[in-house]
Amino acid sequence: MASHLKGVKKTTMTNEIRRALCKHNKDNPSLTQKQLQEWVHSNYGLQESQATISNTVKWSLEYLSLAPERGDVKRHKPAKFLDLEKSLFECILQYQEHVNMTGELIIEKAKKFMKDMYLVDTPYFTFSIGWLGKFKAIYGIKIFWRFGESGSVEMEGMEDKLKSIRDKVDQFEMKDIFNIDETGLFFRLQPDHSLATMQLEGKKQDKERQTVAICCNEDGSEKLPLWIIGKYAKPRCFKNVNLNSLNCEYRANKRAWMTGVLFEEYVRQLDKKMVGRKILLIVDNCPTHPKIIEGLRNVELFFLPPNTTSKIQPCDIRAFKMHYRRRFYRSLLKGYKLGVPNPAKINVLDAMNLAISAWTMDVRANTIANCFRHCRLRSTDNMTFENSDEGGESTQELQNLIKELGYRNAMDVEDVLTHPEENVVAQLLTDEEIIENVIGINKDGIDEEDDESSTMEPSSRNEAIKAAITLNNFLLSYEKTTSEVLTMLRKIRDEIQGEIDFNKKQKTIESFFKKHS
Repeated sequence: MASHLKGVKKTTMTNEIRRALCKHNKDNPSLTQKQLQEWVHSNYGLQESQATISNTVKWSLEYLSLAPERGDVKRHKPAKFLDLEKSLFECILQYQEHVNMTGELIIEKAKKFMKDMYLVDTPYFTFSIGWLGKFKAIYGIKIFWRFGESGSVEMEGMEDKLKSIRDKVDQFEMKDIFNIDETGLFFRLQPDHSLATMQLEGKKQDKERQTVAICCNEDGSEKLPLWIIGKYAKPRCFKNVNLNSLNCEYRANKRAWMTGVLFEEYVRQLDKKMVGRKILLIVDNCPTHPKIIEGLRNVELFFLPPNTTSKIQPCDIRAFKMHYRRRFYRSLLKGYKLGVPNPAKINVLDAMNLAISAWTMDVRANTIANCFRHCRLRSTDNMTFENSDEGGESTQELQNLIKELGYRNAMDVEDVLTHPEENVVAQLLTDEEIIENVIGINKDGIDEEDDESSTMEPSSRNEAIKAAITLNNFLLSYEKTTSEVLTMLRKIRDEIQGEIDFNKKQKTIESFFKKHS
């Protein structure tokens, strides 16, 4: 089946888009080719020639018979070497922008991974053309050639770069422009130069590190749940915890870094979430952000030009870190006052709860909107500004907390918020590191050897009710308590107690009288 007409410039339509076009034509047989052209442009932003539309419709039976691409593909037989395929896919995602990923190269890399990962000989298994086709179908891989040196060419001047970005951004409403950014987070970092130096030496740094991915839209009306990447797949502190209740996604690998596979998973999950919408997702040129993710229907990826993210990355990582550290240092002060032993040694779950609170409760919508405006990603005529003193107030509060902690060699606020080693969230991995990530994180059970966190002991329902009563009594005498807070607490008590009351057997009047023998 021809993918495009001879003599006609090759189209940017994927097979998935062609399949959708054929289905739309089948469902609406009265549409003209001109109208089909407009439909493709409206839904996918592509300007296709009438010859391309005609040729695609001509092959409708073939395109409609194609299986849906990656995301809906079902594997009928389990892979013989699943970890190998996952490692190979991660390698392809990382290097597709640097190397021409031919089928021969994929097979050669698969053979190398086989040798590195499996010590026993496997003469009965060969990486044939048939295997390659199945592997590409399952992981949605197509072979893309890189022409010339266009990938390394940079535009002259920031204004030229901004103009091309504005032309794209102005096509979308503010609520439909999203940006994702990742940051490293040394979640136990204390604001003391001497302690920080000791904390960040050797393996200790890995134990205290997470990568946090934040994503929000331009007007700040949607702050998507955080993605937090840790080092341990199943830390002890997760035992007895309902992770689905945290409003957060947790993933893990040996270095607590963003990877190409994780980024693709994030984007595909977002694509499903945005059904019925068309959003633009602004992404930086990190090596682990794949440029091509096939089959997206609701999300369009837009990559910032190289070497511009320090100037025009909209997501306000600084505000998030400020609120995280403010909450962490508050807990330190409270721990010291209460005599808690080593209050700085929080576990992964504690850090996640602090991060979630900082993002969902503290980072304001107008702060996010101002960050987008500051980057000047829209034409000036479309921009309106709002005043916000959040940054100054929060910075001063954080400075006061650092001072109150009384460290002899205290760090400045800027050092706390812009620690250079936190900026490393991903890099190109070697084959050995890719394999280590995949195999290491697929182990069953809890990471007992290195994880130092403790298991959370579950409370009984009666203990929870008593705690709610104690909290209610405190709030009733607290001068700053509002009716909204008490209403929320009553709902919590009803939620805890409701199941008990429901399960109790209804009493009758006879039950209050004892039977005499």
